Amino acid sequence: MSIRRAFAALYLILALFGVARTAAALDGVNLVLSEEGGAYAQVANQLRATLAEGSTARLAIREVTLTSLQQGDTLPADAGHIWVAVGSGAMQALAQRNPAQPILNVLVPRSAFDKIARQGGRFGDARRFSAIFLDQSWVRQFALIRLALPKCNRVGILLGTDSVELAPALRAAARTAGFTLDIEKVESENDLLPALKKLLAESEAILAVPDPAIYNRNTAQTILLTTYRHQVPLFGFSPSYVKAGALAAVYSRPEQIGRQAAEAIRQAAEQRLPPPQAPRYFSVGVNSQVARSLGLDVDNETVLSNKLKATAEVEP
Repeated sequence: MSIRRAFAALYLILALFGVARTAAALDGVNLVLSEEGGAYAQVANQLRATLAEGSTARLAIREVTLTSLQQGDTLPADAGHIWVAVGSGAMQALAQRNPAQPILNVLVPRSAFDKIARQGGRFGDARRFSAIFLDQSWVRQFALIRLALPKCNRVGILLGTDSVELAPALRAAARTAGFTLDIEKVESENDLLPALKKLLAESEAILAVPDPAIYNRNTAQTILLTTYRHQVPLFGFSPSYVKAGALAAVYSRPEQIGRQAAEAIRQAAEQRLPPPQAPRYFSVGVNSQVARSLGLDVDNETVLSNKLKATAEVEP
């Protein structure tokens, strides 16, 4: 081998080594919580604990307050850091500041993420702007309804002005699960009850989608009472909805989201984020009292959860 060729080969090896080092250059995480305490802190605590278990234990984890972002304070500029926004408030604030580092958004509704990604020109930029949604996959949610109500044929869903874009994916998943889907759009608070009552006249179950314009602390009780009076079971998206009167829900606990976020950060150590995705880990809640009141024979939480985990989740 000539000296020129030897130097060329050495240069190539060093270049590849340099790329490998660059690809593994992640050395820190900047956490932004939408609120102090509660589910946001639980996500953050589990993320720290999971990262400490593996090879990423040396990552520096720094918490940046949402207030500092909103007030326009100087952002940490470490090139080897990744941002993790926990909740919609943190996601919106970080998107507005648009740091140079990748942003992983967790515990956020799918519709809110899609809206902010489009507004910021970052839709499809999954390597730099990605998410772990609050929403479960539609396939998983329709599978739960099928397991809990084997004879159910029609499912109703309320969608707001932001979540209405989810309609095609919802229809496809419902069709795959063997359901006829009824959708009513809610454009304002005055539309809520008329739209809900129309669905209740047509549907055998209602699936709640985490759209805060529809399902919030001001409307939850009205929706639950109205569905109960019409003897139509509602499937929620959180344990609080099950406790308040939903028949059942598949949801992810903050700790489960935190674990998945840590796994996504390990992938980011190779300079890429995974694509936006539904939660990988989940739990099932059942309100047995509501089931009895509606005259329904529904499996308990453990049985339903095991059946759901054994169900193949193939997106249509």
